[in-house]
Amino acid sequence: MAKNPYALILFAAVLAVCSSCTEKPDPEPDPGPGTTVRLHTIWEMNRSEVQLNSHAGDELSSTLQPMYREFSLINNTFLLKDLPASATDQNFSCYPRIKRMADGKFIMFYHGGEFGTRVWCTISPDLKKWSTPQMLYTAQTVTIETPEDDVRRFVNPDAVVLPDGTILLVVSYRAAGHYRVGLGSGLSFRRSRDNGITWSKSYEVPVGPNWEPYLLLLPDGRIQCYFTDAIPQTRNSGTGLIVSEDGGLTWSEKIRVCQQYKYDYYTPDEEKAAYNGQKIYTDQMPSFRVLNDGKTLVGWLEARLEKPVPPDCADSDSYKSYCMMSLVRNHSLDWEDLTSYDVSNPGPEDRETNVMRGAAGYVSTFPSGEIVLSYNLSNLFRLKLGDATATRFRGTSWTDDIYSPFEYKGYWGSTEVFNNNYMAIAMLSSAVGAEGMQIGVMYLNQRQDALEAAIRVDGDSSEWTTDRAFYLCTKDGKDAVVRTARDDSNLYFALDCRDFGTADIVDLVLKGGNSSSLTMKLGASGLLSSVSGVTAASKAAEGPDGEDGFVCEAAVPLSVLKAGKGDSIMCYADIYTADGQRWPFTFSDVKDASTWQKIRIK
Repeated sequence: MAKNPYALILFAAVLAVCSSCTEKPDPEPDPGPGTTVRLHTIWEMNRSEVQLNSHAGDELSSTLQPMYREFSLINNTFLLKDLPASATDQNFSCYPRIKRMADGKFIMFYHGGEFGTRVWCTISPDLKKWSTPQMLYTAQTVTIETPEDDVRRFVNPDAVVLPDGTILLVVSYRAAGHYRVGLGSGLSFRRSRDNGITWSKSYEVPVGPNWEPYLLLLPDGRIQCYFTDAIPQTRNSGTGLIVSEDGGLTWSEKIRVCQQYKYDYYTPDEEKAAYNGQKIYTDQMPSFRVLNDGKTLVGWLEARLEKPVPPDCADSDSYKSYCMMSLVRNHSLDWEDLTSYDVSNPGPEDRETNVMRGAAGYVSTFPSGEIVLSYNLSNLFRLKLGDATATRFRGTSWTDDIYSPFEYKGYWGSTEVFNNNYMAIAMLSSAVGAEGMQIGVMYLNQRQDALEAAIRVDGDSSEWTTDRAFYLCTKDGKDAVVRTARDDSNLYFALDCRDFGTADIVDLVLKGGNSSSLTMKLGASGLLSSVSGVTAASKAAEGPDGEDGFVCEAAVPLSVLKAGKGDSIMCYADIYTADGQRWPFTFSDVKDASTWQKIRIK
């Protein structure tokens, strides 16, 4: 996959021209009855590059499908390597951040305990098998402006992979005893040039009290480091920013870029009375991405809100707070400096403030245009999908069409898009008996373009050249890859079904714009329902790693669908298992065609 996504536009245009000049091959001869054919897996799909925003306009018909085969739980005993027995406040792993490295492997960073001290990383080729964790930061003894010693703690790792493959890591540090008075805090950076095997010495940038740094590589090569810019004496926050123009070696002065005004501080406490009248802000735990237009920054921020004027901000009993999420769009890669604390300018102007309850936001973008917001609410990790402009989202309200993929409760989740249609997700599990890190993969089901092809309906899909697919799966490991093609007469389907029993089937329901619904039942013996004009054939199949299954091909007359080139077909599908359970596309209701997946006849 290209390291710079903004270079894909030219490549895709050239590829489209070349593809249009290629003659369509004749289908391969039928290998004959009883032959075992090739079973394709979902990991063989979506390898060709896509044009940026290729699905603009259709993003809200896309959905995220859990790839249950790829879900796993990593035990804390494994993750917290070399943790001293005395560090009981750090005996669970949390705050995971997964990044795809230049060599194609994944690296995950995390810290131990709620408030940290130690930071680790571990490496995986497949998001399931992980290397022995390497501790990158541990506690340090420091002296803060007086002879009094203190302990420096490290927390909240984040990283970015640079165009040359270098991994730049940032963590927040603080002096445990001096943080409450605003001393001894900043950001620490390390870098690796060999895909996370070895790391440079750390270097510090003393930006003051902070939490939750976040690194973003801009199309022009600059690196932005966002962070929660804190004033712990008054529980004031906001989003701060520093910028590097030399790969993270040096950084600009701190500015403020987002700060939602809450109230003027007041307390009767004489020791804190000096802060009375100070303006208090929020907008914290920042996560930002550059949209595919290359010039818009979209941020998903947490706000901590409470009574307008708490009687004493040091008294937790009278300072009951809750969190809300805000979406901001900055129509430039540069920011206005809000350091003047002007309450009339929360930055930026284009923002949707406090739209839903939630905390710990994270944002990712797919090359095809879809944007994914994640957050935590009631200790559940939640996902919401939107369009390429981050202005429209699935559902009729902010709380509609929210997906919670993980089995166990926790907090501080994150996402990482890779390979066009795949997204890694991670969040700690705090469930008794299942303590550790939950990791999974979500698949982006999105509009398919049925391209012209020469297809033989014989249960052998070797002549199929498209690698765009829909994906269905069950929790116990059955899955189906669904591809489409067409000629002048028919719309074709190829289903690669893995680990299906003889009684397991795929229900496929199609609807053209002016047609009634057409329902097919497809299984290991082909078409299991009588549908006028439809033909189908299946063959036993074997996957690349010896998996059993079958391939089923079907042809549906376009005349039956009352559709032709340029039209769209809506498609519902589910895996119907022998025990009577149905596993459809996410958010897909068989009774509502507007919730189905879209097929465009190209």
